[in-house]
Amino acid sequence: MTVSSTVLPIAMALAVIAAPSAQRAASPAPAATSAAGTEDLDVKVSLLAPPPAVGTVIVPLTVHIDRYTPEHARTKMVDALRVNAYPGFLRALRESPRAGYFDLNGRKIVVRWARQVPDASGRTLSFVTDAPVYFVGGALKNAKPTGGYEVAVMQLRMDKSGKGDGTLAAAARVKPLDVTGVQLDDYAEAPLKITAVARLP
Repeated sequence: MTVSSTVLPIAMALAVIAAPSAQRAASPAPAATSAAGTEDLDVKVSLLAPPPAVGTVIVPLTVHIDRYTPEHARTKMVDALRVNAYPGFLRALRESPRAGYFDLNGRKIVVRWARQVPDASGRTLSFVTDAPVYFVGGALKNAKPTGGYEVAVMQLRMDKSGKGDGTLAAAARVKPLDVTGVQLDDYAEAPLKITAVARLP
């Protein structure tokens, strides 16, 4: 199994160095919450069933957000990544106030980066946890080492009704690529697909 590398441009909400001015310039979408508002999302993650089973399974996961990460905290993480690479980003991420958590069958994984970017059709959301969610293929006999994959990155695209889809890099690490983006190394061969997401009342 090889590590998948995805170059993320600075304009994408998933990119850790996304320009904060994009959020200020956009018109708020009705489904978006304020920076201090709470929000719960019902997320369905699709992954291959572990051997000897075949096919795919849908794993339910709840995202609970207490507040979206303020700009000064995002800037601190951006600078740490640029100056001290992944180790610096990881320290800054773990020092950032908790934004919420992922709830996976009762197991809570803390979210330290939570960002939403509204636009005319809805919004894009990105979350980074301070621990991995799941090592896809990690239990296989010849699985590669899990060391260094210390975060999870989720990106969601939601419409104004509060529904959408997205992707989840369940165990990942980020590296500065150049001045225009970052490189996301996913432990899995490709990010997991989020087949459905809905905002809970």
